Amino acid sequence: MPPEPPYCPPVVGMASGPVGHLLCWDRHERDGSWWAWVSWVQETSSRPVHKLVCVPAVSLTQLEAPDAYRQVPRRIFGRDGGVRPWSRGPSPRRRPPVV
Repeated sequence: MPPEPPYCPPVVGMASGPVGHLLCWDRHERDGSWWAWVSWVQETSSRPVHKLVCVPAVSLTQLEAPDAYRQVPRRIFGRDGGVRPWSRGPSPRRRPPVV
């Protein structure tokens, strides 16, 4: 049996123009908002520069099939300052975006 190909984060379009890889979803308990960590390579006159940003999830555009985004890790930033994995437990105010 051939080995599975390595995981590749799904691609998203950002409102500011670049296209990048969606690395992680973050939910902030204080206001229920979802944020996304996105990575991309910016071409400059001398060399490529790797960029990493945290943007509001609502500013992203889906560029792949919805199933590709279901594998993206999700975290919760609690009111207590702790960080924990997101789970589909008792319904949060908003579900994570599928994009």
